[in-house]
Amino acid sequence: MAPILLYLLKANAALLLFGAAYFGLLRRLTFFTLNRFYLLFALLFAAGYPALPVPALLPAEATPAVAFAVVEAAGSPGVPTVPVAPTVDWATVGVALYAAGTAVLLARLLGQLLALWRLRRQSRPAVVHGLPVRVLAGAVSPFSFGPTIYLNPAQHPAPELAAVLRHEQVHVRQWHTLDVLLTQLALAAAWCNPAAWLLRRALLDNLEYLADHAVLETGLDRRAYQYSLLRLSHAAAGPSLVSHFTFPTLKNRVAMMNTPLSSTGQLARYFVAGPLVLAVALGLAGARAQGAGPVVPAAKTASATVQPVATLAPAAKAEPATAAAPMTAHATTAARMKQQPRKIAGATASPTAAAPAIIRLDGPPSGPPPAYYVDGTLYTQGLNALNPDEIARIEVVKGTEAAQALRQHLGDAATNGVVFITTKANEHRADVVAFNQKMNSPAAPAPVEPVQNVPYLAAPALAYITQHYPDARLLGVTEVPSANGGPANYKAQLAIGRRPVSLLFDERGQFISEVPYTR
Repeated sequence: MAPILLYLLKANAALLLFGAAYFGLLRRLTFFTLNRFYLLFALLFAAGYPALPVPALLPAEATPAVAFAVVEAAGSPGVPTVPVAPTVDWATVGVALYAAGTAVLLARLLGQLLALWRLRRQSRPAVVHGLPVRVLAGAVSPFSFGPTIYLNPAQHPAPELAAVLRHEQVHVRQWHTLDVLLTQLALAAAWCNPAAWLLRRALLDNLEYLADHAVLETGLDRRAYQYSLLRLSHAAAGPSLVSHFTFPTLKNRVAMMNTPLSSTGQLARYFVAGPLVLAVALGLAGARAQGAGPVVPAAKTASATVQPVATLAPAAKAEPATAAAPMTAHATTAARMKQQPRKIAGATASPTAAAPAIIRLDGPPSGPPPAYYVDGTLYTQGLNALNPDEIARIEVVKGTEAAQALRQHLGDAATNGVVFITTKANEHRADVVAFNQKMNSPAAPAPVEPVQNVPYLAAPALAYITQHYPDARLLGVTEVPSANGGPANYKAQLAIGRRPVSLLFDERGQFISEVPYTR
């Protein structure tokens, strides 16, 4: 799955979880400040957590290392080519549609900001009851945006004007405009998710509950305040991107003002809602990380040149280690790759240059480091001084039996294993050859082993897997000999999630059948 689609999936799932917890457990509580922070955290967490590296909760299933060559026939008369029909990349189409919806909502937000800017230019500054405001003409519902209060003082009686100013002051002092802008951005980013619309409405409602509660805490008569809200609800509404004194869900505000304060024991709901949502969201992300695996390589075209089969040679070179990850006897080796041509009916192979030989070492070690011998001499300097291009071969000897055999020659230095390094400049020197023979290490490079028959998949087979099993992981390729002595077939072992699948192809990559999976 494309990273952007996976991000959107995780973010929208988190919004759904937070929305379900809020409307199921917290919406009717009168802890308005806690509700505000819960809703803001929900938006920020949903936007950020999909981008965080979440480790897998379960150990990944071990997949065997498989060496296979991709063989593709190019324009040779003996091998038929399979045309790959162009397919629609629905993932790209979906992302484009999603981005178009986001762009529309961001453009609407920009239009709302421009409308507010024009309204500010049409207003004039004034001071009412000792507070700086912007005075508007006509019958308009009071509102605030940022640090500014907009209203028409002439349409409010003195007691009502005081209540209006107290209400809008709460919005200004607590910076409710930031909440409003954040909800608009979250809505643009998750416009296709119903939870985003519901959480936006819930957060805006809660801001009004906060302001109403703060006004009533000053001792203002509850009934007179509610009548003022009812009277001003018929005035012309201000811009949509502001904190209104009245708003369409006036019934909910009046009902919440008449609701008894929630008891302290109801705080336990927050200790249930928050951790529960976090655990489920992180659990889903961890399970996804555990199930992720390598993607099956897609064939670019059904026509290319035959690539040579890579065979393993016994010699290897060492990659320099760093101080943070020193070389140890616990090593994983990538041997020197010698390119050998493979004969395919109707196709020819052209060898390419040999790949560089490297040894990649696990570091740092979990136990005492081994001893290092370079050209027969105990080496105590930093391994960074060795040039990998000057190394002829490396031999790692470890284990109890091997250590016992070497201790008669090297003493206690062989207790934790030994790494023998022979350089190109000295591999034929008499004392180095003698030392290598004494340690049962060959004095000259070992002959190249005969080319092994490495299982491969032709291009049509890869194209078939990519088209019909786009989410599969390729675990390995096995050669299936023919019962009548004819050309061998090849069995590709796939994994779709945790479900194994085996497909059988002929030597030219033509699909034969799906066969029972075997390890």
